[in-house]
Amino acid sequence: MGTELIAPVGEAGRRHIDVGLLRLCGIELAVPVDWVREVVPCPAAMGPCFGSHPALIGSIGVRGDVIPVVDVTLLLGFGERTGTGGTIVVLRKDDVLLGLRIDTVSGLYRIPVSAVRELVDSGGSARLVDRAFVREAHLVGILDPEALFAMPNLPLVRCHAREADSAALARARPFVLVTVAGVDIAIDSHLVESTAPAISLRRCAVPAPGWARNVNYLGRDVRVFDQLATLGLDGATPEESPGPVILLRIAPDKLVGWHVESVRSVARIPDDKFGPVPAGLAARSALFAGIATDPAGGQNLVLDTDAVRADPAIKAMAALCRAPAQAEGRATIAAREGAASTNAFLIFDTGARLLATPLDAIREVVPFRGLSSRVEDYSGLCGLADHRGAPISVYGVEPGVEPEDAKLLIIARDQEGQGARGFLAQRLATILNAPALPVPGGSPGALFVPATIDGTAHSIRIHTLG
Repeated sequence: MGTELIAPVGEAGRRHIDVGLLRLCGIELAVPVDWVREVVPCPAAMGPCFGSHPALIGSIGVRGDVIPVVDVTLLLGFGERTGTGGTIVVLRKDDVLLGLRIDTVSGLYRIPVSAVRELVDSGGSARLVDRAFVREAHLVGILDPEALFAMPNLPLVRCHAREADSAALARARPFVLVTVAGVDIAIDSHLVESTAPAISLRRCAVPAPGWARNVNYLGRDVRVFDQLATLGLDGATPEESPGPVILLRIAPDKLVGWHVESVRSVARIPDDKFGPVPAGLAARSALFAGIATDPAGGQNLVLDTDAVRADPAIKAMAALCRAPAQAEGRATIAAREGAASTNAFLIFDTGARLLATPLDAIREVVPFRGLSSRVEDYSGLCGLADHRGAPISVYGVEPGVEPEDAKLLIIARDQEGQGARGFLAQRLATILNAPALPVPGGSPGALFVPATIDGTAHSIRIHTLG
C-alpha cells in the first residue's frame, strides 16, 4: 500500500504543535502532548490482557486505574514485538486510558504547523502514524491517538475520575521532570525546545565559568551549563553523565542547553498540585515559581519560565546562540569551499548503512572483542570495553544495532575533556579523497561524499563520530 505526503489540514489558528519524542525499535516517533496523562516505567510483569487484540500485551495498575497496554511494533511493521522493560506512555481520551509501550521518552519538541505533513494511504485506510515532520535530517512520524483508541476488539477500561479530577485535568499543564544532583525540577514544556544526547557535547573554543561546553542543534552553536549555581542552587551534573541536554528557548532563535542527569518523565500537572516556594529557597533564587507534586507523588521545584528568560546570565548565554540563517550561510560557504578541494574519508558499514568520517578524526581501528560492561540508554552509549589495558566508552553509531553483531571498533582521536571513545562498525569499505557536498534539502551543515563501492555509486552521509 503506497503512502504520499500532502499539506497539513485542520491546523488553522495554530502555529505550533507540541509533541513528546519517543523511541521504538530504534525509530523516532512522536505523540501530541495534549493526549499524554503521564509516563511510567514498564513493570517487570504485567497484569492480564482481558482481550485478544494482537497489539495487546497486558495491563497495569496506576493509582487504582486499570490501564490496558499495547505494543504497536508489529502494527507499524517494525518486526518482532519488543521485549520487557522500557516505558509506558499513558494516553487519555475523555475518561478512558490506554498505555503505549515504547523503549524510551527522549523529551519534548515544538513543531511549526507549516513543517508538518499528513501521511495518507493510497487505499484510504486509517493510519496509526498519520503525520510526519523532519527533525535533524530524520523523518519523525506522529502517532495518531484517535487511531489507537479506535483499534477494533481492544478492551478499554474507564478510569475512576471524579468531576473535580476532570476539572483539575482540564487545567493541567505539561512539564518535563528532570533530576540534577538529587534535586527534582519541573520545566514547563513551553520553555523546552528539544533535547540532545550527551554524546553531542563539545568543549567551547572560548569557555566561560559555568558554561564551558556547547552542542550543535540544527546549525546553531548552543552554549550548555551544568551547574545548579546558574539557578541559585548547589550541585552540578557530572561531566561524564550520560544524561541528555535540555534545550531551553530563551528568545526566538536563542537557545541555551542544560546538561541534566536524567529526564524522569513528561507529565501533566494540575493547577491544584502547585504550592509556594519555601521561604529559604525564595531568599536564594528568584528563578523558581513554587513546588509541584507530580503524578507519582514526588515534589519538584518549578522553574519560573519568565524569570529564566529574563535572567542576565542566561540571556548572555543565549546571546551566543548563532541564528539558523547565519549557520546555514556558513555551512553553505564551507560546503562550496570543500567542493573545490578534496578531503580524506574513511567509509565504513554500520550494519544499517554506509557512513563516512574524516580520516584525521580517527586514531585507530581495531577488532571489537565485546563489552566488559553494558549500559543501555538513548544517548548511544552501549557500555565499556577494554582497550590496551584501559577502559573505553563504546557507542553505537546507529540505533537498534546490537553490539554483539559488531566486528570493528573505530577509536576516535582524543578531544579535550573527553575520555577515549570507540564506535561500533561491521566492516571498513574504503578510504577515499572526495569533496564534501551539502545534502539537498538537508539540515544546515549536513554533508555527504560521492563514492563508488563495489561497483555501485553511493551518496554517503558524513558522520563525525561523536
